[in-house]
Amino acid sequence: MKPSYWVSVLFLTLIVNLIQDKTSNVCRLETKYDRVADTTVVRCDLVELRDVPARLTIQAVATYRGTEPNETTKFWLQLSGFITDASRRTQPVFQEATMITLSTETTRLEVPLSDYHNDFFELNRLLAESARAEISRNDLRKLLDARSLKCKWGDSEIKFSDASLSSLKSFISRQVFYADIR
Repeated sequence: MKPSYWVSVLFLTLIVNLIQDKTSNVCRLETKYDRVADTTVVRCDLVELRDVPARLTIQAVATYRGTEPNETTKFWLQLSGFITDASRRTQPVFQEATMITLSTETTRLEVPLSDYHNDFFELNRLLAESARAEISRNDLRKLLDARSLKCKWGDSEIKFSDASLSSLKSFISRQVFYADIR
């Protein structure tokens, strides 16, 4: 076969992959089942920003007993901040933040943060902070109706893209309210 044929095939494959990436949801599910605890944890990466003062990531997380979503499902947002080129003297950015604020076009939710911790990794010179915000089923129903979503953690404001919001809604529908639909 001619080299131009393979170049054309490669080019078409690249275009198809780019189109699929643009149209697919942002969320990539990671599911882990623990047989000993009979618990499943499902994670979905929603947002990653590389802005100052820290690189921020937000994950949607659901846990439930067994292998299928059910009435025991708990949902929370896992918030993480990373400061590179840090030293032991670098001050955590989010240590004082006790709430996360979620704002839609009609609703403002203030959700308390729990499980805050920070770690300094000397080898990588990285200060990592994380916290979680468990969101009730009633508040999750409000998020399902949202057309836009902003999140504020400390002094950092994050606007969810349309794709991230769509992924979040899909995740909530499938992982939290799946048992209600059955």
